[in-house]
Amino acid sequence: FNACLANFYHDGNDAMGYHCDNEKDLQPEAAIASLSLGAPRRFCFKHRGTKAKVELTLAHGSLLVMQGDTQKHWLHALPVAKKVDQSRVNLTFRSMQTR
Repeated sequence: FNACLANFYHDGNDAMGYHCDNEKDLQPEAAIASLSLGAPRRFCFKHRGTKAKVELTLAHGSLLVMQGDTQKHWLHALPVAKKVDQSRVNLTFRSMQTR
């Protein structure tokens, strides 16, 4: 990894809709590692073709790794969680192409 993106979520009202990580300088099919710190949150995947959904809880200290064709075939989201009143930090490590 040669880059880190930090996201701060004040509470469960801060969320991220379905998306894929597709920045133009992101190395194709490189692993993306996401470290969660703070409040546990539900994390969702949705398959682009079948619309199948997979949900998991990202607890404090959990590390989620997405690699290969994950970004090509799946979208992911951190939905609103009204009952969460604590903050969360997410550090996402990526491999970016250098020029």
